Amino acid sequence: MRRTLFEIRAPSPGPTLVGLGGMHGNEPAGIAALGSVSDALAESGLLRGEFVALAGNLPALASGVRYVDRDLNRLWDEDPEGADSEARQLRQLREELIRVRDRARGPVHLVDLHTTSGDGPPFTILGDTLANRAMALTLPVPMVLGLADALPGTLVESLDVAGVTSLAFEAGQHDDPQSAQRSADALWLLLGWLGMIPARHQRTREPRRRLRQAGVGFPNALRLVHRHALRNGGDFRMQSGLSSFVPVQRGQVLAHEYGVPVTAPTTGHILLPLYQTSGEDGFFVGRPIRRSWLRMSAALRRRRVDRLLRFLPGVRPEPGPVTDGLTAFQVHPMIRRVFFPALFRLLGYRVRQLSDGRYLLARRPEPSEVAHPSLVPGEMGLPASPDSVVSDPVSTGRSEG
Repeated sequence: MRRTLFEIRAPSPGPTLVGLGGMHGNEPAGIAALGSVSDALAESGLLRGEFVALAGNLPALASGVRYVDRDLNRLWDEDPEGADSEARQLRQLREELIRVRDRARGPVHLVDLHTTSGDGPPFTILGDTLANRAMALTLPVPMVLGLADALPGTLVESLDVAGVTSLAFEAGQHDDPQSAQRSADALWLLLGWLGMIPARHQRTREPRRRLRQAGVGFPNALRLVHRHALRNGGDFRMQSGLSSFVPVQRGQVLAHEYGVPVTAPTTGHILLPLYQTSGEDGFFVGRPIRRSWLRMSAALRRRRVDRLLRFLPGVRPEPGPVTDGLTAFQVHPMIRRVFFPALFRLLGYRVRQLSDGRYLLARRPEPSEVAHPSLVPGEMGLPASPDSVVSDPVSTGRSEG
């Protein structure tokens, strides 16, 4: 299998849409979807811009395994200097993405196509920028905020820092025949949203209907509140019959780890229950977000209300390169406890702990704020080590009964 599966370039300039499938080798539905969309575009062409279809972890795809040595979707905040299989794949993928970015004749958007080991509806995972939200709202499926923060080293997190609009699309279960169709549906809708095909093209009508139907009865949006990270990849057994977005109650037994019951730490909706032998996370829990919160958040960010944060006691601007085109603040722990869950999250800030006990609050850049996007970790001035990340307000670790 080739790295670049397909690329078509319209005579007229416009946006570039990158579709990436097979980041995990046991998730071939994205590759199938890219193939079907590419075949159709080879006949019909594009109105403007460029569509690029890329394959992710080639050795893992060939073997049908999630990864060979390491999870490729946890390495994007590292320098890929290793000699293992995934380090080589990371270098090649990064080079290809840089090539695509350098030849783009407009803004670059990327959708990372995935499937899940457990059952559930299709949904999107995104960093909480207004540009990413606009991309996600194009797809009539639930969106999940906060999950990108809780998973260090993912591709979409790396692209957020680079100022590239992106999201991950979870199409359904690995072996569900509908997963490839849903991934293709997402690609068609994004092509229409970007004006690369007519927005009301016949190829967008059925995809919209199918995805809307798949999301019926589920919350429109969730915010992550808990991540259950596995301990040393140990003996973990999920309770049978759980699927993403199913409501769970605090204290409900969700799994067993080393024979000890693991319970839901809070009432909410379970996400990504682990039903495969490889993985770093057992499950996640999210809570619904009201549409009014999303609208208020967007209005405050457009008006740049965050410029007033410097006047709060215990808050001061962070010096150094992180403030070049961005906004970041060092915050006293007391102020963080009082204000962060409501105010800072509303304004789009995430938190990282500093060595002296204070917290660095940094806002993801919108693409329009990044003059020269880069895929090199740490170049935007944010700490690159996942050990420094505080998944606030997400709780982590084991929740045992």
